Amino acid sequence: MPTKKKLGTNLEWHGHRIRVVIRVPPSQVARVGKTKLKEALQTIDVLEAEREKVDVIRRLRATLAGTKAAAVQSSLVEQALAVKRLREEGSLRMDSAAPEEDGYDREADAFSETVDAVERQHGHEAAENFAAIALGNRTPLTALVDRWFAEKANLSIGYKDDIRRSLARLEAWCGRTRTPKTVEAITQRVAGRYIHEQFVSQGADVKTANKDLSCLRSYWRWLKKRHGTQENPWLEQSLEKPKQRREGAAPKKRPFTDDEVRKLLSGIRSQREREFSLMSALTGFRLEEVGGLRVRDCADGNLRVTDAKTPSGLRTIPAHPGLKELIARKCAGKAPDAYLFDELEEQREGSKRDRSAPVGQAFTRERRRLGVDERASLTQRQSNIDFHSWRRWFVRKAVEGLERGVQGYTPWTIANVVGHKAEDGTLDGVALPLGMTMGRYAGATSMDAMRACVEAVQLPA
Repeated sequence: MPTKKKLGTNLEWHGHRIRVVIRVPPSQVARVGKTKLKEALQTIDVLEAEREKVDVIRRLRATLAGTKAAAVQSSLVEQALAVKRLREEGSLRMDSAAPEEDGYDREADAFSETVDAVERQHGHEAAENFAAIALGNRTPLTALVDRWFAEKANLSIGYKDDIRRSLARLEAWCGRTRTPKTVEAITQRVAGRYIHEQFVSQGADVKTANKDLSCLRSYWRWLKKRHGTQENPWLEQSLEKPKQRREGAAPKKRPFTDDEVRKLLSGIRSQREREFSLMSALTGFRLEEVGGLRVRDCADGNLRVTDAKTPSGLRTIPAHPGLKELIARKCAGKAPDAYLFDELEEQREGSKRDRSAPVGQAFTRERRRLGVDERASLTQRQSNIDFHSWRRWFVRKAVEGLERGVQGYTPWTIANVVGHKAEDGTLDGVALPLGMTMGRYAGATSMDAMRACVEAVQLPA
């Protein structure tokens, strides 16, 4: 490491590099989210860093100025929306001792004075935008999103974040193209232009683009219902997934092979990741379902999932005989409310990360270390196998049990065991007969059938 010579103002060492640091004014800390802005330089020469820091400081301060300007704009929008609500309630008034004359409209006068005050302080353009919002002629893109979230209390934190990100991307594009950042400005033609410039011409991943468009479509659907928006410009705007015409194209996510199962269960060094893997392999549980098990959920030789992604995921299944020792050991000496895997830390309140997330990350590192990976090319971001492949492997082995003639359960039993919605008549993309008849009318699968299904799954020798 280079000798740490004394650095000048706004410079500090960070590892092997020098970085520029400026303080965030106390009044802006809450908005910026940090007390300092930092940017690393490429040089380790102090004199050269002194020369380079000037442009960096100017750029960082411009960022703060932009943040402040954005905060002022946001504050004006909030005030305009507040005035709009007062006008709708008929309670916009100004204190005045003057008697009301014929034709005098106190509300109109109060509104005019409010707009004039905005113009004096922020200029004509800001006042014009303020008035348009307060009169209901313009609706800022994100003005009503919190009201939607309040009404849709069942939206997950992750989905809310997805919606905010999709709106932020739309707002940024509006800024670049000088398109008004309002709901009214987003017509079907504007939406089509946004999709082409933001996703198509940039070669964006189709799945990522469609996820964004789905968020926007849902928000506009609510706006049309609650806010009177005339059209939903995002309807039928999804991108088509390109067809794979060549042989050897990347396959979809798949189960582990038996060889991979052997390599993982014998080679994973961490006991926690090995136990999570075994639990998922012999139950078909998702990662977060294993992490959410409590001692009370593992009683009477059964396993209960009490918190799942869908209603069909709430289920009770027989515990696999191969898990008897593991479950007994993890339950020993613990209170009924204690987690089975109590060594995991609780995530902070409001976090969209599940408490089992660190297990998924550690498992990925171990899987890669053991060479259990599959990608069609170096540019493929995600592997075709991951922790969820334990669940896929369980389903595959249960299906193989039926194929070799194991008695006592049906394909519908497998769907019930893994918590799939059986009414749609599919099991991991494989069609099942009589969707609604078997999925809804036949009722729940018996515990005996589920036990036969679970015990048909055996680890490779």
